[in-house]
Amino acid sequence: MKLPKKIIFFSLLFLTVFINAQNIVSDSTEYAHFDCGITQTKQKLDKNFFASTPAIELRVNNEEFIYTTFQLGKRKNKIYLYLRILADNVCIKKDKNVDVYFKSGEVITLKNEYPLNCEAFFAKQMKKKELQKFKENEITSIKIYTYKKNYEMYVSEVQNQDIQHYIDCLSNYKVKKSDEVKIKKKKNSEANNQNQ
Repeated sequence: MKLPKKIIFFSLLFLTVFINAQNIVSDSTEYAHFDCGITQTKQKLDKNFFASTPAIELRVNNEEFIYTTFQLGKRKNKIYLYLRILADNVCIKKDKNVDVYFKSGEVITLKNEYPLNCEAFFAKQMKKKELQKFKENEITSIKIYTYKKNYEMYVSEVQNQDIQHYIDCLSNYKVKKSDEVKIKKKKNSEANNQNQ
């Protein structure tokens, strides 16, 4: 008789924790970020150094427990948009569309420049006109069209502020070559040693 009571107790405890975990607001939707948070490593992408902003998590509305990351990056003085659906076996072909819906009712279509892949990865070099549209207009939703189904994400006001802020940050950021990063670190450490 005691064993079933323990099983029921732990089942209820697990269910309570699970339900609470689903209601937790993700960090990227809670408040706008005012720190650029740009990351640049010594790694190269297509033989070029690159920098990126923190990822913004967008919840997929027409699917349970799935998110999409929205991230901006910069290389060769160009800004790129990266989207990735965080689900298994989602195939996106090159030139497949992503529609971005704005509060004004306008819609722009972006085409995937990344090759056919089943890692649910979308990449696009943004044109100045597209970046300007993202900065000046509030995005209401984003739709990604894949082989099997379409994924729709709503974008909150806070997430819009982050997107606009990250575009401004990357626009002003100069991607450093790895040697510049090393020299800057050495100069800073030498200056700190002299001050001590």
